[in-house]
Amino acid sequence: MPPAMHLLRLHLTLLLLATLVACGGEAPSEQERGGIGTAASPPAPLRQPLAPGPFPALLVAQAQFVDRPGPDGKPQSLPGAARLLIVRQTPAGWTTHVLEDPDSNVFHKAVVWDGGVLTIGATQALLRTWRFAPESGWVVATHWNPRFGGKFDRLRDVEAGDVDGDGRLELVIATHDQGVIAVVHPDEAWRVEEVDRTPATFVHEIEIGDVDGDGQLEFFATPSAPNKLDQEQPGEVRVYRRAADGTWQRSVVDAPGDTHAKEVLTADVDGDGRSEVYVAWEGAIGAGGTLVRPVTVKQYRWQDGRFVGAEVARIDDRQMRALAAGDVNGDGRIDLVGGALASGLWLFEQGPSGWTKTVIDAQSSGYEHPVAVADLDGDGRMEVYVGAEDQQQLRRYRWLDGRWEQTVIASLRKADITWNITAGRL
Repeated sequence: MPPAMHLLRLHLTLLLLATLVACGGEAPSEQERGGIGTAASPPAPLRQPLAPGPFPALLVAQAQFVDRPGPDGKPQSLPGAARLLIVRQTPAGWTTHVLEDPDSNVFHKAVVWDGGVLTIGATQALLRTWRFAPESGWVVATHWNPRFGGKFDRLRDVEAGDVDGDGRLELVIATHDQGVIAVVHPDEAWRVEEVDRTPATFVHEIEIGDVDGDGQLEFFATPSAPNKLDQEQPGEVRVYRRAADGTWQRSVVDAPGDTHAKEVLTADVDGDGRSEVYVAWEGAIGAGGTLVRPVTVKQYRWQDGRFVGAEVARIDDRQMRALAAGDVNGDGRIDLVGGALASGLWLFEQGPSGWTKTVIDAQSSGYEHPVAVADLDGDGRMEVYVGAEDQQQLRRYRWLDGRWEQTVIASLRKADITWNITAGRL
């Protein structure tokens, strides 16, 4: 898709997001292009009951828009029920099951949880778990339904880890629009512990990892000023640590001042036993649709009591809102995979001489362009799973015989926004 068309689609998507709130990169060089195999035809969605599992599964969290009559009688696109695609690899092939929640208009994320599914919703904000019963269908339990006191009530991201060192799993949740960050304790009757609150703030992403090697997990958040259609928002990346007295200590990893990040990732790419922090700082578009600042992906290491940043890559694009880590090309080293708005699906590799970037597929793009890395086929090698929104396809990429093989495993609808993909067994 030409950069101008991508910019037009971005504006249209932002208008759709504005509706949800209220109720262009350069082509890669020849050596950066990857070889792509032939795509298979996607299976049709299945709406019959969920077959007994577990099977390898992808949970594809979405917002959907539906046409309804407006005041003038003409159809208008409005937010529908929160939508989740459950895509499973069964002996009969890939099957797709649809779960909807009419109490929210978007699932921002879903994960496999205790044999079922855990979801976070928005407008209204709902933390829920779901179990499928053959005799009655989906049975839902609501664990948190907060009202933050601002314009919006959204649960935007969730990650699981033992962040307080008690040997039990907690959930760390980011929210809009009062900058609330909460730690939820499922083993304590889903007790909610509010860690931070900053008025008029969107917290976009949470990540968990041990960056200083002390055996205790830290968690990271990406707050910014609220999203606006016509200007850039400043933001920062914060780190939170549990102190010996039980309080949460907050500090700043980085705050460029002229941009923000919607994506942060922790991963031990260099193999030293400690996680690094990877941040995709947003680019910027100037007058006439000209790119005036590229996306900058940076790595942050904890050294001598502070975070030291280094550039991974610059991408000539407006945004990159998905990063995942894993050895996706079988060379024994951990790679990063990033989904950009218009410039493609990217691979970042760290070697003895620094970082290199290549395009896995220049014809994969989308507003969120979510990415997951997992070994779902059980062959001991990681695959890349991507929501190619512009192409309306959920895709799998495998590195075989020196090239990328692409398979389309499900269709994505044009009117939906795909926010997140996670992998598990369900």
